[in-house]
Amino acid sequence: MKLKMAVAGKDVCTIEVWEDKVPKLAEEFRKKLPMTTMLQHGKLIGDMVFFTLPIVAPWENKYLTEEVGRERRAKYGSGAGSVCFYSPRQQFCVVYGDDTAEEPLPISYIGEVIEGGLELKVTGIETWFDQGRTVELRIVE
Repeated sequence: MKLKMAVAGKDVCTIEVWEDKVPKLAEEFRKKLPMTTMLQHGKLIGDMVFFTLPIVAPWENKYLTEEVGRERRAKYGSGAGSVCFYSPRQQFCVVYGDDTAEEPLPISYIGEVIEGGLELKVTGIETWFDQGRTVELRIVE
């Protein structure tokens, strides 16, 4: 499944959600998207933007946050582009740079950014200074 993330009405990036690895969460996205909420920056955990969605889903493709960054660096040379869902707080998380969380926090590793990495990085840096812009997530396939 492909999702488009738009901030303040402007398309930023395209995300691929791995339906084979997170089928229950993908099903929830199909039921509830499009959705608009508030964009925030992960001040304490690195180069990440996130937003809360009213979606309750079990852990799927469960990793520790430190493992996601390590795996992406080994495969792509950077942690940028990883997309995760933190079920306890219903947070959709998108990493835009290589400063990733090095902590043993469980998370569902659900997909990756496949288009718009540079735009996402600019949006991430802007969000550090200007939190609270609207973010829309919608299905594009």
